[in-house]
Amino acid sequence: MATAPKNTLLLADGDVIVRLALGEYLRACGLMVLEAATGEEAKAILQSGMSIDSLFCDAQLPGVENGFALAQWVRRYRPAIDVVLTTSLESKAEAAGRFCSPDGKGHSDLAGLSARVRAMQAERKRRARPPSSTKALPAKRRRRT
Repeated sequence: MATAPKNTLLLADGDVIVRLALGEYLRACGLMVLEAATGEEAKAILQSGMSIDSLFCDAQLPGVENGFALAQWVRRYRPAIDVVLTTSLESKAEAAGRFCSPDGKGHSDLAGLSARVRAMQAERKRRARPPSSTKALPAKRRRRT
Protein backbone atom coordinates (compact mmCIF):
# COMPACT_ATOMS: atom_id res chain seq x y z
CA MET A 1 0.00 0.00 0.00
CA ALA A 2 1.46 3.39 -1.00
CA THR A 3 1.74 6.10 1.60
CA ALA A 4 -0.11 9.36 1.08
CA PRO A 5 2.05 12.30 0.04
CA LYS A 6 2.93 14.75 2.76
CA ASN A 7 1.02 17.82 1.83
CA THR A 8 0.06 19.84 4.91
CA LEU A 9 2.65 22.42 5.78
CA LEU A 10 2.89 24.97 8.58
CA LEU A 11 4.77 28.03 7.32
CA ALA A 12 6.09 30.22 10.14
CA ASP A 13 7.79 33.50 9.18
CA GLY A 14 7.63 36.91 10.82
CA ASP A 15 7.85 38.84 7.56
CA VAL A 16 4.37 39.04 6.08
CA ILE A 17 5.71 39.60 2.56
CA VAL A 18 7.94 36.53 2.68
CA ARG A 19 5.14 34.47 4.24
CA LEU A 20 2.63 35.63 1.62
CA ALA A 21 4.92 34.92 -1.35
CA LEU A 22 6.10 31.54 -0.06
CA GLY A 23 2.56 30.51 0.88
CA GLU A 24 1.27 31.41 -2.58
CA TYR A 25 4.15 29.52 -4.24
CA LEU A 26 3.59 26.42 -2.09
CA ARG A 27 -0.18 26.45 -2.64
CA ALA A 28 0.41 26.60 -6.40
CA CYS A 29 2.29 23.32 -5.96
CA GLY A 30 -0.81 21.73 -4.46
CA LEU A 31 0.20 21.89 -0.81
CA MET A 32 -2.15 22.88 2.00
CA VAL A 33 -0.38 25.74 3.78
CA LEU A 34 -1.15 27.06 7.24
CA GLU A 35 0.59 30.30 8.23
CA ALA A 36 1.92 31.71 11.48
CA ALA A 37 3.67 35.03 12.14
CA THR A 38 5.25 34.12 15.49
CA GLY A 39 6.48 31.07 17.32
CA GLU A 40 3.53 31.33 19.68
CA GLU A 41 1.04 31.27 16.78
CA ALA A 42 2.81 28.28 15.24
CA LYS A 43 2.83 26.42 18.55
CA ALA A 44 -0.89 27.10 19.03
CA ILE A 45 -1.60 25.62 15.59
CA LEU A 46 0.59 22.61 16.39
CA GLN A 47 -1.19 22.11 19.73
CA SER A 48 -4.64 22.33 18.09
CA GLY A 49 -4.35 18.71 16.96
CA MET A 50 -4.45 19.50 13.25
CA SER A 51 -2.70 17.02 11.02
CA ILE A 52 0.53 18.70 9.92
CA ASP A 53 3.24 16.94 7.95
CA SER A 54 5.97 19.60 7.86
CA LEU A 55 7.05 22.78 9.61
CA PHE A 56 8.79 25.33 7.38
CA CYS A 57 10.15 27.91 9.79
CA ASP A 58 12.37 30.97 9.87
CA ALA A 59 15.13 30.40 12.43
CA GLN A 60 14.82 34.04 13.52
CA LEU A 61 11.08 33.86 14.08
CA PRO A 62 9.87 36.79 16.22
CA GLY A 63 8.42 36.25 19.66
CA VAL A 64 9.39 34.32 22.75
CA GLU A 65 9.50 31.06 20.77
CA ASN A 66 12.07 31.64 18.02
CA GLY A 67 12.50 29.11 15.23
CA PHE A 68 15.07 27.03 17.11
CA ALA A 69 12.90 26.78 20.22
CA LEU A 70 9.90 25.86 18.10
CA ALA A 71 11.90 23.17 16.27
CA GLN A 72 13.00 21.70 19.62
CA TRP A 73 9.41 21.67 20.84
CA VAL A 74 8.27 19.90 17.66
CA ARG A 75 11.04 17.30 17.96
CA ARG A 76 9.95 16.56 21.51
CA TYR A 77 6.14 16.65 21.24
CA ARG A 78 5.35 16.11 17.54
CA PRO A 79 8.31 14.03 16.26
CA ALA A 80 6.47 12.82 13.14
CA ILE A 81 6.55 16.38 11.73
CA ASP A 82 9.47 17.16 9.41
CA VAL A 83 11.17 20.43 10.38
CA VAL A 84 12.98 22.76 7.97
CA LEU A 85 14.69 25.82 9.45
CA THR A 86 15.82 28.58 7.12
CA THR A 87 17.37 32.01 7.43
CA SER A 88 18.12 33.81 4.17
CA LEU A 89 15.64 34.49 1.42
CA GLU A 90 17.62 32.23 -0.91
CA SER A 91 17.47 29.31 1.54
CA LYS A 92 13.71 29.87 1.94
CA ALA A 93 13.19 29.80 -1.84
CA GLU A 94 15.34 26.67 -2.13
CA ALA A 95 13.40 24.91 0.63
CA ALA A 96 10.09 25.91 -1.01
CA GLY A 97 11.38 24.39 -4.24
CA ARG A 98 12.19 21.14 -2.44
CA PHE A 99 8.69 21.03 -0.92
CA CYS A 100 7.17 21.55 -4.36
CA SER A 101 9.42 19.10 -6.14
CA PRO A 102 11.30 16.70 -3.88
CA ASP A 103 12.83 14.97 -6.91
CA GLY A 104 14.28 18.22 -8.25
CA LYS A 105 11.98 18.34 -11.26
CA GLY A 106 9.11 20.73 -11.74
CA HIS A 107 8.89 24.18 -10.20
CA SER A 108 12.29 25.68 -10.84
CA ASP A 109 11.68 29.44 -10.83
CA LEU A 110 13.30 29.89 -7.43
CA ALA A 111 15.28 32.91 -8.60
CA GLY A 112 12.01 34.45 -9.74
CA LEU A 113 10.46 33.79 -6.33
CA SER A 114 13.43 35.44 -4.57
CA ALA A 115 13.34 38.40 -6.96
CA ARG A 116 9.61 38.86 -6.43
CA VAL A 117 10.01 38.88 -2.64
CA ARG A 118 12.92 41.32 -2.85
CA ALA A 119 10.87 43.65 -5.07
CA MET A 120 7.95 43.51 -2.63
CA GLN A 121 10.26 44.23 0.31
CA ALA A 122 11.84 47.17 -1.55
CA GLU A 123 8.39 48.59 -2.26
CA ARG A 124 7.44 48.26 1.41
CA LYS A 125 10.63 50.06 2.39
CA ARG A 126 10.02 52.78 -0.19
CA ARG A 127 6.49 53.37 1.07
CA ALA A 128 7.65 53.49 4.68
CA ARG A 129 9.99 56.42 3.99
CA PRO A 130 8.61 59.88 4.65
CA PRO A 131 7.94 61.69 1.38
CA SER A 132 10.70 64.01 0.34
CA SER A 133 9.58 67.55 -0.09
CA THR A 134 10.32 69.26 -3.38
CA LYS A 135 9.44 72.66 -2.00
CA ALA A 136 11.99 74.61 -0.04
CA LEU A 137 11.00 75.53 3.47
CA PRO A 138 10.15 79.20 3.87
CA ALA A 139 12.89 81.29 5.42
CA LYS A 140 12.27 82.61 8.89
CA ARG A 141 11.30 86.24 8.98
CA ARG A 142 13.15 88.57 11.21
CA ARG A 143 11.19 90.75 13.49
CA ARG A 144 11.65 94.43 13.03
CA THR A 145 12.36 96.27 16.16
